[in-house]
Amino acid sequence: MSFVIYDLETSGLEPQWNLPLQAALIQTDADLRPLGELSLRCRLPAHVVPAPAALLTSGIRPEQLEQAPLSSTEMLGIIARALEVWAPATIIGYNTLRFDEEVLRHAFFTHLMPAYATSLNGHRRADLLTMVRAVAMLEPDAITVPLGAAAKPIFRLGEICRANGIALSEDEAHDAMADTKATLALLRHLRDVAPTAVATLLGLADKGVPHRMMASGEVLLLGGSARLTPVVGVTANPTVATSWAVADLTVDPAAYLDLAVDEIVALFSQRGVRPIRAVKTNAQPILLAYEQGCHALDEDHRDLALYHERAARIRDDAGFRANLAVAMAGRFADREPSPHHEATLYAGGFLSHEDARSCARWHASPWPDRPAIAAGFHDARLKAFANRLMLLEAPQSLSAIAWQKGQGWLRERLLIEADVPWLTLPKALAEIAILRQTLPADDVGRHGHLDAIERWLDERGRFFALAA
Repeated sequence: MSFVIYDLETSGLEPQWNLPLQAALIQTDADLRPLGELSLRCRLPAHVVPAPAALLTSGIRPEQLEQAPLSSTEMLGIIARALEVWAPATIIGYNTLRFDEEVLRHAFFTHLMPAYATSLNGHRRADLLTMVRAVAMLEPDAITVPLGAAAKPIFRLGEICRANGIALSEDEAHDAMADTKATLALLRHLRDVAPTAVATLLGLADKGVPHRMMASGEVLLLGGSARLTPVVGVTANPTVATSWAVADLTVDPAAYLDLAVDEIVALFSQRGVRPIRAVKTNAQPILLAYEQGCHALDEDHRDLALYHERAARIRDDAGFRANLAVAMAGRFADREPSPHHEATLYAGGFLSHEDARSCARWHASPWPDRPAIAAGFHDARLKAFANRLMLLEAPQSLSAIAWQKGQGWLRERLLIEADVPWLTLPKALAEIAILRQTLPADDVGRHGHLDAIERWLDERGRFFALAA
């Protein structure tokens, strides 16, 4: 199987409200030899206000947001087509499962493309940060992890790379292609110094592997950010196939086997040691056979006989397992659904096959034909996204009434003073004032960059205020 190594630079940190501004992808063969690459930049859509801190970190200047060669739809379309052509592959980046992957999924969703493109066509998803953490726990002599204040390990890509002889300067970091090439170099390095651990972790990118391990009822080791914990798989979530509940075997199950459903729900988020944890089979969990990682446990946590006894008690308690399944299914039942379409990727249900086919037809059709296709969507979210894209990228395709309505929506989106979950122009300008206070006075370059961002945001705010 081949690999696709990638990185995104984004307009902000909240996936629902932000978009990729820069993307880099490198396709390799099974031996990590490059076969092709993409380096892409896109213009910022008018309805998105970029986080000043994100622009400061990535070094993206305001003029680049307006002068990039591609629209966001065009860039995302190129990425989606590459993922389809390069399938099947292991999709991997650094901290991508927690961040880049979520940004990409939400961007595909709001641009009428397959949101789960990195999981389709035989693709597997992996994260090099997860692999670095696993190697640091299992084979600490194989990799150098730099230490920060209070001897706390630092896992940022640039610092991990430099500590292990891979060039990635602070000036290069946060450029998508530089980060992607560094990620590829670090993956090669890990494969050379810890081949067994890397092979195990790459195997866990196939969601079927952790599923079978937890279904076996055997004592396993689950890796977190810094240590391994003995666990046993208890039950799958009856409503989410890729979610499993495991029990921490360092905790006596007598403390929770007789709890009611609502009390079991609280175990997932209680402070300190959590007796029950949720594991995503499709997010490359660090999950090992006990014998494979027991050497990394503290001496007082190597009581396999005790863990077998506790695992058997949990497996044999049918009432607890049934209550746990109910608790998992209803764990987020009281969560209020968002009134905003962008935040409903996971809560709003999957698209119908008919709407998915209509999305593909919408993209393949000339702009004048797209309003009629959009009107035929059954999912209201798709109608809203299609109307937005036509307003932003082909306003001539809209009727005069639809265009006026869209302009009103855009002004409100950018200038609203109410407490909304996305970044508005007034909030962005307020953030700049705070950022400026945190910058060293002699950092002339970054102060100048921040001044340029402020002028650009202020001009946008005055433009839309005058238009109103």
